[in-house]
Amino acid sequence: MCRMIFALGQFDADLLINDFIAMASDQNEKHEKNIYKVFKHGDGWGIAYLQNDSFQIFRSPKPVYEDPQLEQFRDVKTNFLILHARKASKGEVVLENVHPFEAKLNSNHYLFFHNGTIRDNIQFDKCFQPIGATDSERLFYYLMTGSKGQIDENRLSSKLLKIKDYTAANFILTNGKITFTTSWYSENPNYYTLKVLKKSDGVIVASEVLPHYSKENWKKLDNYDIVKVISSNFDLKISKRNEY
Repeated sequence: MCRMIFALGQFDADLLINDFIAMASDQNEKHEKNIYKVFKHGDGWGIAYLQNDSFQIFRSPKPVYEDPQLEQFRDVKTNFLILHARKASKGEVVLENVHPFEAKLNSNHYLFFHNGTIRDNIQFDKCFQPIGATDSERLFYYLMTGSKGQIDENRLSSKLLKIKDYTAANFILTNGKITFTTSWYSENPNYYTLKVLKKSDGVIVASEVLPHYSKENWKKLDNYDIVKVISSNFDLKISKRNEY
């Protein structure tokens, strides 16, 4: 389980980080997981952003709301940023289990961030060697298997529809040029439904409506939606299940 943010275009990294901390420390939205108890996401965090068309990545197994290493990223100048805070459901709280996970295929460098738990014993090509023990890393390799580094909505949907035992398969999958996100869950819709903010100067996809952007026109995704975002022009397409 996790809280995550994908931001493309014009934004203030410092404000996004403040909103990220609010989500991870359970100081933002109410949902099924925090009605009767505090539900923090303190089992590690990761950040990825683009500089000169190359990914810069940092991971930590510490709670993001207690980790001073986060401060170095507040002044980052970039138009592409992803943040992920983990709450472990499979795998210990160690660096190897912190998102994002990475794969390089046919000159494409892919990153993967996941929210949810996959209980199915999903299979993937032997060319992928997991470094950690999470279902998230295995889901990534399952989705990439057979792709030859070429990903589209039809490939993703056909793979996801074969998974039967899961809480959610929400994810961010990107090579920097094209980014796919999913709102794909079997329970707790308030917790798992992703939200999208489309503006003329960018796109934000997040687990929750962000406090600093709360007055903007956010759209809640439907279950089984797949979102495709093109970095070069901020083009956003939402594919529905009846289109697969």
